[in-house]
Amino acid sequence: MNDNHAAIQVGVIGCGDIAEQRHIPTIHAFSGVDLVALCDSDIDRAERLAKAYQVPHVLSDYKQMLQRTELDAIVVATPPWHTPYIAMDCLRAGKHVLCEKPMAMDVATAMQVKETELETGYRVQVGFTYRHGLLLETLRSWIREGRLGSPLVYRLGIFDEVWDPAGNPEHYERIYRTMQRGSPSIHDGAHVADFLSFLSESPVQRVESFGLKTRHEFPSSNYDTSIIEFENGDMAKVEIGWFLPKFPKGEFEVIGPKGIAIFDRFEQYVQLRTDAITETVTLEEDWAMSCFREQFNKFIASIRLGQPFVPGSDEGISSLRLTKVIETSIHLNIHKGKE
Repeated sequence: MNDNHAAIQVGVIGCGDIAEQRHIPTIHAFSGVDLVALCDSDIDRAERLAKAYQVPHVLSDYKQMLQRTELDAIVVATPPWHTPYIAMDCLRAGKHVLCEKPMAMDVATAMQVKETELETGYRVQVGFTYRHGLLLETLRSWIREGRLGSPLVYRLGIFDEVWDPAGNPEHYERIYRTMQRGSPSIHDGAHVADFLSFLSESPVQRVESFGLKTRHEFPSSNYDTSIIEFENGDMAKVEIGWFLPKFPKGEFEVIGPKGIAIFDRFEQYVQLRTDAITETVTLEEDWAMSCFREQFNKFIASIRLGQPFVPGSDEGISSLRLTKVIETSIHLNIHKGKE
């Protein structure tokens, strides 16, 4: 697309919950962008969403979508075992890509996506949605300014995907299938790995991880805990849990010799506490939707201005490397426990 004033034509591949609840409403509300095509193997679902958002074209085969020459960009909201192959097809068809995290299930496949970018000249932005926006940027500015001192301890907990097989069997089957491809550390861990890279800005030095199945029939651990050491001396303690009937809140704290910073994702504020001051920055709009809007804004701006996509494939590969190290450590420690 050569005209920076023309509307950018966007399609969505994968019309599951994240597309229905976040991506499609975000694109529909965005000025200067036309949502012109939806694709899903469940054509009824795609048609329902197309009717709700006045999308003119609906397809069940994404390769047919890629034949549409008017499309400038594609949002790929598919499971990660499909995502990299669809993303590469999009790039080869001359479309920029915003893809859901993780960008692949293994580093080698993610590297193929990077190579395809270089071959085609089209680019991928990886959907580390929650790094965008005021709150996390404020937290990083406090860290960069040295207001917490160093070294730092990061305490992160993410608990999601409530256990309710009788009340929500579709959700149970979907998450069970996801766990057959890896523990929560591969999936929600992608966000955690990106948070830590974004905030610490230091390479990982050592990882020790453990996994637990709270029900024997689960195909992987559903509770993972990790200790991560960074080259700059920082340390992180990470908990990720799925398929529990009730969840703890899940902390997001950064502790240093000068004070503590708290990121409350539920009350939507970050707060810096030291002996001298308490400083709070609050978000007045819905945090998740604001992050999706800012993510898409950066995606469109990068297309229009020809700028690098951030977070791009490099950040996606970096996140995946860490989650795969966590996965390997979990498997090694499970093996040790059986000896």
